[in-house]
Amino acid sequence: MRLLKIIFIYSLLIIYSLEILLFFSIPKEQKSMVKIKQERVRIAKSKNLTYDLRSPDQFYLEEKKKEKSLEPKFLYAKTFNSFKTFKEAKKNNSIIPFRGPINKKSISCAEDLTYRLYENDKYGFKNSNEIYNKKINSFLLGDSYAEGLCVLRDEDIAGNLNKKNINTVNFGVTGTGPLISLAILKEFGKHLKPKNIIYLYFEGNDLEDLKFEKNEKNLLKYLDTDHSVNYIDKYEEIKSFLEKAKIESEQKLVGIKEFQNDKIKDDIKENIKAHLKDIAELNNLKNILRYSILKQQEENYDFELFYSVIKKMDFHAKDLKAKYYFVYVPSWSRYFTKYTNVDALINLKDKIIKDLKKENIEIIDLTEFFDKTEDIKQYYPLGYVGHFNAKGYAKISDIISDKLR
Repeated sequence: MRLLKIIFIYSLLIIYSLEILLFFSIPKEQKSMVKIKQERVRIAKSKNLTYDLRSPDQFYLEEKKKEKSLEPKFLYAKTFNSFKTFKEAKKNNSIIPFRGPINKKSISCAEDLTYRLYENDKYGFKNSNEIYNKKINSFLLGDSYAEGLCVLRDEDIAGNLNKKNINTVNFGVTGTGPLISLAILKEFGKHLKPKNIIYLYFEGNDLEDLKFEKNEKNLLKYLDTDHSVNYIDKYEEIKSFLEKAKIESEQKLVGIKEFQNDKIKDDIKENIKAHLKDIAELNNLKNILRYSILKQQEENYDFELFYSVIKKMDFHAKDLKAKYYFVYVPSWSRYFTKYTNVDALINLKDKIIKDLKKENIEIIDLTEFFDKTEDIKQYYPLGYVGHFNAKGYAKISDIISDKLR
């Protein structure tokens, strides 16, 4: 019995020693993620940059007093699944917009601690209406990386492609997965007939977002070759939905108090407590075991559905006599963190690319560039975690434009 106790104690010491060593090997950016906003403020101060500490809701309430055309954003995404407007539309089998508002301004996120306003087009997407006056060369589909979250319209991927005279319409919708992109392609492709279909797959959460989408019967119908709701012809119904969603969004903001000055403080004790909790729970070792050794990630996702959606996009591109491109977008976690649950998705890259190549899908793998970049921080807001900054989106547009026929 005594020998067993000694073995148990020594085993614990070895396990926790390994966990502590792993903790000290993780990047400093990951250690600071206990309080991301606090770290962003620290970086901004060190660079003598101005910064805005308001929450998106606080910014909206104050900016709305000055900008009457400002309205809340709506997305066909799980973040809006709890809305009464969303639930009623599903119950009544009514149309749910892909994105909104229409011909109004929205606010962008502020990962560099600066908010921006941009106008949405007549269909509710992040474009100017003038884009439709010329022949559309390319559709840009995907989630927040396609939409170009946190940068202005002329700084996102579509904006940079337009600067290169590649007339590109931005159909990106934040927080969505591939089924929404397929639906948008089928509803708008037959009307606009682009030359290129560019789908941005983000390794950080697109398979997770597909879990929500696979439970949406209206979206699953788009796997049927001939299915369409004639979306473009139903904008009176769409406007009615968006008006109700706007009222509901603004009602949720009523209880927010007036903005107060900077309350960000460097709580060292709280940071240490959070790190000790991670070590006590053996998070690093558990993630290595789950995702690098046992490879449990493949059990969590519906690859059959995912590949079906991608092949349908390619099929409809061919039907439009367009070229389809699958763009693999790396997560910032690939470069700023180690041993996290995001590894479950990052580790799937080789499988996904290999499987799609078997289907003769044209792939643009952005990791081939970013993995070789010495100063990766230059492409992220404040050189820290988040979506790409304007420079990062511009680089992606360069890579994509070089591949377009």
